[in-house]
Amino acid sequence: MATRAAIADIRALKARYFRCVDEKDWTTLATLFTSDATMFFPEHQTAPVSAREAIAFIATALTGGVSIHHGHMPEIALTSSTTATGIWGMEDRIHWTSSLSGGLGLEWLHGYGHYHEQYRLVAGAWRISTLKLTRLWSRTMKPARQT
Repeated sequence: MATRAAIADIRALKARYFRCVDEKDWTTLATLFTSDATMFFPEHQTAPVSAREAIAFIATALTGGVSIHHGHMPEIALTSSTTATGIWGMEDRIHWTSSLSGGLGLEWLHGYGHYHEQYRLVAGAWRISTLKLTRLWSRTMKPARQT
């Protein structure tokens, strides 16, 4: 029974992650990670960075944008009573609706891939300790030239 409860808690944790990103709730998003957590987006970084740095990057990238992130078919494995791993199929769509095209300089992005994560139980709550997003496919459009 503890296994089912832990997996349900990790699923809810990841759902909050997606919602916080889409709602641009950076304060709550930061609480979903361990204090030593790292995040890695290989298409934009050469190495993992602290969750704090990564959240600042995400906030800048999404400036002026509307996003929707979906996580699918999680493969969650408890590796001990306080640690777990997970792989989530994902799809994201981001549309920048203002002249501010965020830190990515795009009009829109649509992608598919996987989140590879590790989790740790901290003070009775599951938190993300490592996150890496690998993309299988993405399509982007740069804004039309302004004349």
